[in-house]
Formats: sequence, structure tokens, C-alpha cells
Amino acid sequence: MSAATGRISVWPPLPPGVWLRRPSRRLPFPLEEPGCRLLAWGRHGLWHGARALGIGAGDQVLVPAYHHGSEVEALERSGARCSFYGDSEALAPDEDELDHLIGSRTRALHLTHFFGFPQDAARWRRFCDSRGLRLIEDAAQAWLASRDGRPVGSHGDLAVFCLYKTFGLPEGATMLMDAPADFARLDPRPGVRVLARKHAAWAASRSAFLARLAALRSRLGRDAVFDPERDRSLRDPEAMPWSTTRFLLRRVVDDTVAPRRRANYHVLLGGLAALASPGFGSLPEGASPFLFPVETSDKAGLLEHLRARRIEAIDVWSAPHPSLPVDGFPAVAARRARTVGLPVHQELMRRDLDRIIASVLEHAERRS
Repeated sequence: MSAATGRISVWPPLPPGVWLRRPSRRLPFPLEEPGCRLLAWGRHGLWHGARALGIGAGDQVLVPAYHHGSEVEALERSGARCSFYGDSEALAPDEDELDHLIGSRTRALHLTHFFGFPQDAARWRRFCDSRGLRLIEDAAQAWLASRDGRPVGSHGDLAVFCLYKTFGLPEGATMLMDAPADFARLDPRPGVRVLARKHAAWAASRSAFLARLAALRSRLGRDAVFDPERDRSLRDPEAMPWSTTRFLLRRVVDDTVAPRRRANYHVLLGGLAALASPGFGSLPEGASPFLFPVETSDKAGLLEHLRARRIEAIDVWSAPHPSLPVDGFPAVAARRARTVGLPVHQELMRRDLDRIIASVLEHAERRS
């Protein structure tokens, strides 16, 4: 086995040894909160949560113009109408802009904790309270993050988290509201095929031979072609995670994960600071990074360059939701055209990080 040439994925893999670990007695926020409900996907939490908050047909929700698209689809499928804000490099809401957008049918502010970087949710909680709005915290990429000693998601009337973006679970998300959650039965199937892929990803990260097989499968499989419509689809909002999810959750959670992700981010920042996306050139205390965003004038070329070196990065949010008036947000369009997300998860080794840095710099030098 050659660990130095294994496949590096932006998604955390699932070590096979997890089945032998002792279960954790305590689960991190929000899993032990009375209002926490387990779901298959974070977008389902937005769909259920908006309806539970009384956001109905024609009601307005203020949503970032910089978005994945699945959150907008979920809100619109619940009946809401999305109005978009934010065209600056800061990616934080602007009070004057929000006040200009607020109308008689405005019901909520959707606040996204981008890439695991915590927003000032306490400030926006006060903003919403003063204007009679609900606060929706989108922490899909920010589970385990905190700000000023409080976990991300603890200020919102509704908060959603994607568990599989932090640990190598096949799926799994949560929604958190003040009201006690109604608990649905998990999907009785164990999800063997998906679990096998997660374990295979871990093995491929440590074996050059298995990495080559994984790359071949990716090229031949249906996931090789990105479909924005399929990617942002609501799917079945009543779907539940596999029956193995609760068992695995108590065996993958680890208090060291967020610090390890921050440490990996610092290593990447040390080599790629000049390429870091605006707003992500320093790491705030309490962040739990989901990825390391870099900017490039040759996005497709960088992704292909990394893929050839067995590094799976993310083409970050190139395609917005169709309801976004793209021409009204040129800075967001520019960010979409330039941003690539690099791996930063806790299963990476130092040699993996060095390889990522070297590969990105090699592409940058070729371009220059």
C-alpha cells in the first residue's frame, strides 16, 4: 500500500474500525436537545421547519444570493417566496439591505454559516426580534462550530445540520426547533451498499491501487456528470436515515474533530493564503471548516488538475437556483465562477495536506 498516492476526497471517509469503537456517552449539540429531530437530508429540515414556523404560501424569506440551491428549493417547495440579499465579499448580511427588502409578507431571515465559519447569529437574533422575524440558521456545513462560547444553531427558531459533512456517515441530518420533536422511525434497511462505498473511500485514501479503481468507477458511473437540478432536488422530505445511523453516530463523534479540522485549515492556509477566497483568509476561533475555499481564474482546469492527482475537490456552487436574478448579484456570480473547495476533514494526514498544497501551487504556476 502507498498512502502517499491514495485518493484524497473532500468528503470524510468512514474508517472500518468504527464498528469496534465504544459508544460515546454524550452526543454533541444539538443531538441531545429535546427539539432535535433526525432526518435524511438537511433540506428536509428546512421544508419541515418552514411549515412548522407557519411560513405559508406567498410569505417571504430573506435568503443569501450565494447559496447551494437545495435550501432555496426546499423553502420554495414549502410555499415560501425567496428574496435574495448579499453581494459583497464579506458574505455577512447587511442591515440596510435587509431593511430595504423587508415587506409586509416577510417572515424570516435565512442565515448561512458558510463552509463552517460561524456568522454572528446573536446579532441577527436581535435583528429578527426587533422586526418580528423568525431566524433560520443554516448550519449544514457548520456542525460542531461555535461563536462566543455558544454552538452554531443555538440562536435560531430553526436550525439545520448535515451530519455526513462532518463525519463519514452515508447520510443523516438534524433539524432543531424549540418545540419537542416528533420522532419518526429510521429506515429499517442498514444501507450496506452506501456504507461499503464510505469504507472503500477510506481504503482508497491509503492505497494507490484502490485509488485508481475508485477514479475509474467515478468516470464510468452516473455521478461523473453533474446535474444541478438533481443536486438541488428536495427528494422525499419524509425519508429517514438508515437504521445504522444512530449506532454509528455514537461511535464517530469525537471532541477532537473540530480542532483537527482547524489545524488542517491552518496548514493549507500556510501554503495557499494568497489563493484563499475573500472572507476565508483567516480562521476564526470556534470554526469547524467544511472545506478550504480557493479562487482561480481556471476553475475547470484546477478541478481536472487535482482529479488527475487523485484529489477530489468541489466545484463550489457554480449553478444558483433558477429563481435568483443573477444579473443583480455580480460579485456573487464572480465568486461562483472562481471558487474551488479543497479537502480539510479530520481523516487527512499531513502528507495529504502537503500534496494538496503542492498540486494547487503547481496549477497556479502553470497558469501564470
